[in-house]
Amino acid sequence: MNSLYLPKESFIHNLDPRTKMIFVAFVVLSSFILNDPALQLLFLVFLFPLVVAAKLVKPYLISMQFLLLFAVLIMTVHGIYNPIGVTPVFEIFGGLTFKYESMVYASVMSFRILVIGTAAVLFVMSTHPSDMASALVKWKVPHSFAFILLSTFQIIPIIAREAKIVMEAQQARCLDVKGNLIQRVKNLIPIFAPLFIITFMKVHQLSYVLECRAFSREGAKTSLRDTRIGYKDYAFLIGILLFLAIEIYLQLYLSGFLNLTTDALLTYSLIGTWVVFGFMILKFIFKRVQSLVGGVADA
Repeated sequence: MNSLYLPKESFIHNLDPRTKMIFVAFVVLSSFILNDPALQLLFLVFLFPLVVAAKLVKPYLISMQFLLLFAVLIMTVHGIYNPIGVTPVFEIFGGLTFKYESMVYASVMSFRILVIGTAAVLFVMSTHPSDMASALVKWKVPHSFAFILLSTFQIIPIIAREAKIVMEAQQARCLDVKGNLIQRVKNLIPIFAPLFIITFMKVHQLSYVLECRAFSREGAKTSLRDTRIGYKDYAFLIGILLFLAIEIYLQLYLSGFLNLTTDALLTYSLIGTWVVFGFMILKFIFKRVQSLVGGVADA
């Protein structure tokens, strides 16, 4: 499968791509409507059952590691150095002080990234690219634009797979791609040239395939995969509208009275991201040591 799509039999996978596009738009809108870190954290927790329902827990956790790194950096740097901070919350070594206003801003930004990232990962991993293109065409989106989106979702895994093949081929020619960071950056240069050539060859082959299938021909296009909106989609959309109405009500009428963001919540959120990030570092170190021990044993 030349895409990030992971085939599963689940409620989320069976939803129409248009429903899931509306869901992603709802999540993005909600992340900006909810300016309280506590509400955003609660919203992130509510999204996780959808990941479980889609049977994508492990791929989701792997995909979110990079975004979690951004969240840790934002919460740490902004919590200390953002000039809007006035009220001290706690102090760490070196006299560095986390301030309430700075931590609120950092938490909102971090949770917003994680919430939007969750929705994006859920959409990409549960939606077949061809289904997405077919659904866009039914929304009267030009077929050429739908194909561009389809190709974008497919070309990234293809390039990643070809890069892995090129790296293995270069390693077979005694190129060290697993040394220290500086050496690895230097050794990436011999990899880029064949990777660019392979990419252009793939694009050239794709252009021939499109011409053979009369892609530029005017008129209606047919698709091997068809998508339809059913009762499950309507029920899901009704749920989205209810959540959106609740969010707007909270923001308009209860934002001045509902203050769930306390010093303890901000502190525990920051420490929690540090702990999870620490586990990620330990896991990376363990794998590195395991590979080195295995390499020494094989030698």
